[in-house]
This record gives sequence, C-alpha cells and structure tokens, in this order.
Amino acid sequence: MTLPWGRVAAIAAAVFAVLWLAFDAGLTSAGAPAGISPALLALAGVFACGAWVMQKGGQPDRVPLLAGLSLGAGSYALLRLLA
Repeated sequence: MTLPWGRVAAIAAAVFAVLWLAFDAGLTSAGAPAGISPALLALAGVFACGAWVMQKGGQPDRVPLLAGLSLGAGSYALLRLLA
C-alpha cells in the first residue's frame, strides 16, 4: 500500500498549527505548561504505534490520520525541545 503523503502532510501541518496556536502564539497568557514536549513525544509514539497496528490489522484507511497526528505532534515537540 502506498501512503497518501499529501493527506499525511496536511494533517501534520494542521496539528502543528493548532499546537503552536495553543501554546506559542501568545493568544493566552498562560503559555505552554512545563513538561509539554515529553508528553507530546509520548503521544506521538502512541499515534505511530496506532498507525502501525492499523496497517497490520487490515485498516489501512486509518493509517494516514494516525501518521499525520504522530508527525504533527512529534515535530512540534522536537521543535520546542530544540528551541
């Protein structure tokens, strides 16, 4: 099966944008809570495992959503860790 990378990229970009708006855009005065990056990395791992399980379990239509969620949350978490 070939993965529809356009859909995965669109979902990942949407997740990244929502997380950035929620934590870094300055829309709220609270800002990001401490420890958000490790929590988001763990969540990205859960989504990645879910994508793998759906692929192996015969539900390939769910893989792009889970892969996009994983890439979006993981890339935002890595950006916060490195910044």
